Amino acid sequence: MSEHILGVDVGGSRLRLILTNEEAIIIADKLIYLEDGITTKKLNEEAIKETEQLLKDHKLMASDVMGVTMGSAGVPDQGKKVLTESPNVPKSMKGLIAVVPALGKAFKWDKLYICNDCSAAVECAKRFGHKRDEIKLGNPFASEPYAFRFANRPGDDTKKDYDVVIYWTISSGTNIGVKIGDMLFNGEFGTTPEFGHHYHVDKDPFGNELKCGDGATGHIEAILSGGGITRIIRNGIKSGAISKGPLYENTVNEKNDKALPVIMYNHIDDDENAKKIADFVSLTLARVLGLLIVSFGPGKIEIGGGVTKNFRKVLVPAINLLDENKNNAFYLQRGKTSLPDICVAKDYGTDYVWKGAIAGFLSKFKG
Repeated sequence: MSEHILGVDVGGSRLRLILTNEEAIIIADKLIYLEDGITTKKLNEEAIKETEQLLKDHKLMASDVMGVTMGSAGVPDQGKKVLTESPNVPKSMKGLIAVVPALGKAFKWDKLYICNDCSAAVECAKRFGHKRDEIKLGNPFASEPYAFRFANRPGDDTKKDYDVVIYWTISSGTNIGVKIGDMLFNGEFGTTPEFGHHYHVDKDPFGNELKCGDGATGHIEAILSGGGITRIIRNGIKSGAISKGPLYENTVNEKNDKALPVIMYNHIDDDENAKKIADFVSLTLARVLGLLIVSFGPGKIEIGGGVTKNFRKVLVPAINLLDENKNNAFYLQRGKTSLPDICVAKDYGTDYVWKGAIAGFLSKFKG
């Protein structure tokens, strides 16, 4: 039986067709750009045409491929093997990604798998992420870029896999995926809970109302996301709370929202307002990590997304708060065997969606 798998990754205004193997090593990678006005039917036709060429280029028959798998933002319809309500496609597609069943029909593949992006990412963290034997007690840099073990636990020296794994993305938004043993945790309707929309607090450090991207007040995502940090900065300037200093000077006329969190973290040593925001983010991160630990009892939490690229200024202070501050919402009692390994995802989770789609496919069809 062939070890080839076709992975589909949709996001960032492009669709990727990735020919890979059971180790998620890329054999071929083809991009299809999602131009405004493209329809679901047209994208399916383009994907079939490019897959035909991809197989031809590598002298493969359709029977040499086990099946097709996809991960992307959206709500999975497992019966039809499509994703709906996806924010990753042009409006002309009305949120529908139906490439997987189209490819399955065209190439007579009966092994089809889909999952949303956070589900895919936790599948990747479980199968292809940090291994137990890579992470050393008390050495946060034994497995780059950052992985920390707080306690000696039964099986650490012999057990290769974790039983309960959480993947947490902190990027433009925030959410988690949960894998418990061989079971991917899915809600009633086939998607992960919207963890980032837990209520946390009403006000930012300057007394301004914390508005989430969905319009609600006080959600975790209003703080722990690039968009949340950006809104805190802009609201601080608008209210007059941030009116002088390096942070103000470098953000007041900055039009690129994605640049603001980077600028803010670059000034935490020379601007009191930047430090105030950074401390607020780290405290929230520490408390939410505690919430995840006491709620799920994970063996490993992997954290990815653009915000974690600055992990020395974001994650490390949060870990220190958990590890040292007994007055915090949750205190890591050093030496307690229930404490998880906390890791920055490999390459910050850049490829965790398509690799996770491969991992989920293998879990379903090969065990």
